[in-house]
Amino acid sequence: MNTILIVIDTLRRDYLGCYGNKTVKTPCLDAFAEKSVVFDNAYLASSPCMPARREIITGRYEFPFRGWGPLEPQDHDLPAALRAGQKPSMLVTDHYHLFEHGSGNYHFHFDGWEFIRGQENDAWCIDPSIPPRFPAPERTKCHFRWSQYMRNTARWRDENGDWKDERHTFCAQTFARAADWLAETPGLHEKGFLLSIDCFDPHEPFDPPPPYDTMYLDGKAPSERVRWPIYGKADRYTADELADIRALYAGKVTLTDTWFGHLLRRVKELGLLENTMIVVTTDHGHMFGEHGMLGKPGAGHGDSTLYQCMSHIPLLVYHPDFKSQAGARRSALAQPVDYYPTVCDAMGVPRRDDAPPLHGKSLLPLLGTASAKLRDYACFGKFGEAMHVTDGAWTLAKWPPGESNAPLEWHSQLPPEFIRPKKVHPFDGNKRSYAIEHERGPMHDGLWFLPEDYAQERNLIAERPQERDRLCGAIGNFLKEVGAPSEQAQRLGL
Repeated sequence: MNTILIVIDTLRRDYLGCYGNKTVKTPCLDAFAEKSVVFDNAYLASSPCMPARREIITGRYEFPFRGWGPLEPQDHDLPAALRAGQKPSMLVTDHYHLFEHGSGNYHFHFDGWEFIRGQENDAWCIDPSIPPRFPAPERTKCHFRWSQYMRNTARWRDENGDWKDERHTFCAQTFARAADWLAETPGLHEKGFLLSIDCFDPHEPFDPPPPYDTMYLDGKAPSERVRWPIYGKADRYTADELADIRALYAGKVTLTDTWFGHLLRRVKELGLLENTMIVVTTDHGHMFGEHGMLGKPGAGHGDSTLYQCMSHIPLLVYHPDFKSQAGARRSALAQPVDYYPTVCDAMGVPRRDDAPPLHGKSLLPLLGTASAKLRDYACFGKFGEAMHVTDGAWTLAKWPPGESNAPLEWHSQLPPEFIRPKKVHPFDGNKRSYAIEHERGPMHDGLWFLPEDYAQERNLIAERPQERDRLCGAIGNFLKEVGAPSEQAQRLGL
């Protein structure tokens, strides 16, 4: 059995037709969903990009231990497990965080990898004579990133700064190169391979080419378009600007869907649908004004609760042995830590369940049985911020009581890159921890009943203490089960 594992960054499930959207055009993903098992209760575990990817590649939860960082020396990652099982692996990506300082070793154990250069702030083109060309209100510009992005993409733009051809866009390059790799390696098709495709789009900058850039506008495009909105409170933008940001994002979703379709056609032409499992998912969503926030806000910059628009993710799994389940829906709770054991089981490779043990569980039993489940609760969060838990109906966001965020320690053999530790503890076996001062705003616990309040607009924390206590207990049990540091429960007042 082969596996194609596709992570499409920042893909909101409610922008997909197969999850109920009636406006945004995603015909290729929708058609794929009709052949697949569709998971209705998939949730992220760790936010944002790189913590999510460490979970995907190691099958272990990240957020109770540390935040954004590289793979650890003790990590047993998926490509290494496949190599031990004599199954080759290939990575095709434009996701430059996989290679950058502070997180750049995720490609090490793949047998082959191809990096599509130039996305976002990728340090690629250094010609300072190339200026940013997209006009935007001065208060909204991400100056330090625009310059790099425009230098990187200048070769593919015309004199007005517009894309010359959608084939130059990054999702197009990524999916086209992955499709070409499949065609170039027929000798692997019966051996069993993993092709990991990590597509940065539709992540910002929201810069789709024509006709996608105006596909979802009610009228004429504004003369100044906010293509790279700043994270935080959404009130820095007008209502019209927020509507245009959503239109640009929707256009990029459709663009990404188009080139996913290109890959899927090649898979079908090569006969790989008969012996290949295909998993399509994302790392997290994005806020477009919900709860007054935009982007992936962090504590100290407004409300950083991981609401449904951030945490409730799409997950589509096609498996040729379960064609009878095409289009079936599953309500079982699934998370990114489950992909590692799923791929190992599908490809007949022993799992690395020794030290450190896997936290994830294989999705394969869920593909054939609607009543099967892996867990009663899904816990998720961002290091140093709230811990969240859901049973698929009730969701709780648990913040530390009061204003303090202590005690908080970053557990890693490697120092944190983006947070300055105040104290470094000595090695204890294979562990080292760093005491962290992590800013948080005046957050408050939240409890929501999703069947009646999916947008999470009515906080029931004071009205339903029994549900609050039940879900707090689930967080406490989760922390024990995964061997989380004891100070996490103490920090949360559990």
